[in-house]
Amino acid sequence: MIPPIYTFIIILILILVFSKYELGIVLLIGAIIFGLLAEVNLITVFGIVFLDPSIILLAIAVTLIPILGAIMEESKMMLELIEKLNISKKFALMLSPALFGLLPVAGGALMSAPIVDQIDPELNVNKKVAINIWFRHVFILIYPLSSVLIVSSVLTEIPLYTIVLVMLAPFSLMVLLGYIFLIRSIPKTEKNNHRDLKRAFRNFIPIIIAPIIDLIGRSIWPNVYSEIFLVIGLCISLIIGLKFADFGFKSLFEFSKKMRVWRFPLLIIAMFLFLEIFIESGVPDQIATLNLPLILFLILSFILGFSTGRAQLPLTILIPIYITQYNVLTVFPIFDFVLIYSATFLGYIITPLHPCVAYTYQYFKTNYKNTFKYLALPTFISFAIMLFLSLITILF
Repeated sequence: MIPPIYTFIIILILILVFSKYELGIVLLIGAIIFGLLAEVNLITVFGIVFLDPSIILLAIAVTLIPILGAIMEESKMMLELIEKLNISKKFALMLSPALFGLLPVAGGALMSAPIVDQIDPELNVNKKVAINIWFRHVFILIYPLSSVLIVSSVLTEIPLYTIVLVMLAPFSLMVLLGYIFLIRSIPKTEKNNHRDLKRAFRNFIPIIIAPIIDLIGRSIWPNVYSEIFLVIGLCISLIIGLKFADFGFKSLFEFSKKMRVWRFPLLIIAMFLFLEIFIESGVPDQIATLNLPLILFLILSFILGFSTGRAQLPLTILIPIYITQYNVLTVFPIFDFVLIYSATFLGYIITPLHPCVAYTYQYFKTNYKNTFKYLALPTFISFAIMLFLSLITILF
């Protein structure tokens, strides 16, 4: 029999190798094989996952989010929102990809790339790629409907909106560095469109209503499964989005088909199956004896984010290891979570395996090597600051 820790390492390597394919399927197969080799009772594990209301509600929520994104895309409401704000060129270059980044749409970078191109046709194409990538993703750090934030909240047991608040610090840092290295040198101009803030706010309602309802529900009924308020909020957002876009309920089927929504709940289920098998295998107890320092967790987070082109997968692996090693019995340490999450995010945002990176540089007819130098400075300065902060915690 192969020791469980070696089985885990082999399975993890295979998952990383094949993660460029449909991650939910890869992770599910990997979890089952890992469970069989580690002699874990798979029937018990499947029962734990599929009988947990929080996991099922979370799977439903992540199914609804991309449908909302498809409605906003097809209706052009997001594009109209940006036009009606009538903001300066610099602000538009930052805000346009950021707003489109809120839509979990496959190939979504291709939605914001043409807008970035139109805002400043004369701007260096490699800088346009960097702007589209950087600002498209930075806002996701604090967006409550981000599936990565939602899953991280479940794994760490940190309240979702507490995560949103503490992530304001890395969010602000990344916005500042993005502005300094990508936006500041661009000449100032003003937009010439007619400003209509009422129309802009109207188009933003479908996106913001779900987090508002979710926050209110969690605050008033803290003892209820919190994911149910997210599902309710998303259902209301979908209804409002359909009404504003003048789409019928039958279009939901077409949007579901277009977005291949089955991928999203499958990934959630696969992640929690893998996590439960990982816990039952006894591997966490063996890894805990390694006594990995926080700075090594950050380096591993960045490497896994870069090597997989994913954010959820590295966090699903590293958070349980951290919990076991540091014997976290209550809530995950906020400061350590911020650093681990941000390091993973930085690796994910800069890797060529990230589809948004590949889509954007292909759209602008350039290559990864030419765009890397624009993304490298804000990325590695951010990462260096995080490593420095982790060293301070060790020294003091």
